[in-house]
Order: sequence, then C-alpha cells, then structure tokens
Amino acid sequence: MTARSPSGWIPPKCAADRTPRELEENMKILQLCVGMVGTNCYIFYDENTMEGAVVDPGDNGPAIVNAAKEHGVKITWVLLTHGHFDHILGVKDVLRETGAKLAIHEDDLWMLTPEALSASLRRFGLPSTAYEGIKPDILAKEGTQIQVGGLTVTWLHTPGHTPGSSCLRVGDVLFTGDTLFRHECGRCDLEGGDFSLMLKSLKRLHDLPGDMHVLPGHEGASTLEEERRMNPYMRQAVGK
Repeated sequence: MTARSPSGWIPPKCAADRTPRELEENMKILQLCVGMVGTNCYIFYDENTMEGAVVDPGDNGPAIVNAAKEHGVKITWVLLTHGHFDHILGVKDVLRETGAKLAIHEDDLWMLTPEALSASLRRFGLPSTAYEGIKPDILAKEGTQIQVGGLTVTWLHTPGHTPGSSCLRVGDVLFTGDTLFRHECGRCDLEGGDFSLMLKSLKRLHDLPGDMHVLPGHEGASTLEEERRMNPYMRQAVGK
C-alpha cells in the first residue's frame, strides 16, 4: 500500500503494458494496472517452456488470467512482495483458475488473514467484504529460490514497508513491491512499518553489485543505478 511515502508523495496511477518486454535472456514480462489504487501486477515467463508467474495480483484476477492466456503462458506461481490488500485481492481468482502455487515471506503471513485484510480495507475507507483468507504453499525466507521454468527467482527480504516486504530477483530484474519506487520508497507508517528497517533495506539494495531493472509495485520502472543517484531515501540510507 502506498497512499504516501515518508515524504508524503502520492504516486500516480500505473499504466498497463501488455506488450511483452524482454529485460532478461529467455524472460518476457507483461505489466498490468490492477485494483482501486493502481498496482503494478507483473506476469513474467520463460520463453522456452512458457511457464510463468504472477507478481502481486492486487485485484482483477480474471483479467490477469486472460492476459496470461492471450500469450500462451501457463501460470505456475503467484509471488507476493508483501501482504497489503492492493497486492493480494486478485490472488484467489488466479489460484482458482490456474492451479498455481502461492509464496510470500513468512513475516507477512499474518496479513493474509480475514481480520488483517478487513482492517486494512477499513483503514482506507474501503468496503470490507467477506474474505476467507489465503493459505500459501511456501513461506519464503531470505534466499528462498523458486523455479519458474528455467528462471530462478530469489527472495531478498527487505523489511520496512511491512515486516515481510521482499524484493524478488530474476537475473538482472528486480521486482521491488513497495520497498523501492522510482526516486521514492514505500510508506512506513502503517501497521508493521519501520523506517529504520526501510533505510537498512534500501542500503542493501544500493550495495547490490552492478545495475538492475527495477520494477516497482506502483508508478514507473527505473534502474538500480538511477536510484543510487536520484533516490533521496536510498542516498540517506548510505549517508549521502
């Protein structure tokens, strides 16, 4: 959830891009804009096996499934960067239609309960409908790896926005959820948020070797090198 970052910045709505992009060898990526606050939902897949994963199906589950079908992608995993409602409301539809497995960091498991979701929706003045909760197949930890066809997804635990917030690395592509935005970071004033942990997470990302494509949970894409230069929170995290 990103109504505002620590600076009070409110990101604009996201933009869908259903033209597959190849940012990593043998890996194609689709981007959809889903939900009531405009969340970036990504479908990435192995071009050779056509097996794919959905990152953060925040809502509009049927549209996500249809987008995968349009490109001949078999969804085998749903991967969550964290547990806020705007990243998970489409999970059940996607799981039901695809038979995919679900993974989230273990420290955000509590956010998948009906009580936590209802409280989160009410906090933002949104309808709190009946919700059964979600049971993950894998509770990820730092360094957990998941295979999507021939692509390896590695879990980087980056708490701060939520206790279990994580970035998902596939080669030189980094799905950053609400940890790192273009020139911003996620808010830390919601339940489980911690700005001191956010700064540690941003320093960790800063210190990753080389450059990477940064695909955030809201707003536009960036690169790690651009964020090292232009992101005031990342610069604060490393003492610049």
